[in-house]
Amino acid sequence: MKKIFGYARVSSKDQNLDRQLDALKKYVPNPQDIFYDKQSGKDFNRPKYQQLCLMLREGDELYLTELDRLGRNKNEIKSELEFFRQKQITVHFLDIPTTMADFSTFGSMQKSIMDMINSILIEVLSTQAENERLLIKKRQQEGIAAAKARGKHLGRPKAKYPVEWKIIYDKWKAKEITAVAAFTYLKLTKSTFYNLVKKYEHNK
Repeated sequence: MKKIFGYARVSSKDQNLDRQLDALKKYVPNPQDIFYDKQSGKDFNRPKYQQLCLMLREGDELYLTELDRLGRNKNEIKSELEFFRQKQITVHFLDIPTTMADFSTFGSMQKSIMDMINSILIEVLSTQAENERLLIKKRQQEGIAAAKARGKHLGRPKAKYPVEWKIIYDKWKAKEITAVAAFTYLKLTKSTFYNLVKKYEHNK
């Protein structure tokens, strides 16, 4: 007896899965058969996805909200689709209406035509998804380059030292005052004081 599964993915732990899960629940009868990962497409060793692939059997159906849930580029997407084809798993993408059709009532000619249409659509859409990803990456790189050209500091802000830092630091290093006296006078917490000491000595 065939089973129906769903798979969802977001690229970071901060992103919300609810939209994908709510959409998949309309097609997957058992919520326990919906697998999801919170992991970047850059790393395809996604534990829940791998677990799902091991559970799939010939004749099963798999629902995904979007084509790019399968991978970060066209080659990865096509590789996964070929894996499902060889296992005779029917894959449905909610954003590609022709993949949502029920082929069980189709004749062999109709199935062949629909398979061809879906193959063309998937080829075009996977190429588009990859191009969009590359464009976003290019814009990010251009933005970083432009910010650097304007002299904007990227990354962690540089440590700010209190006005009398060097005087108090020198007294503390010379053991003229205690650390408690030093960070109290500078109005710093103990941890901030020692972090600044570490950075100051590293940059000397």
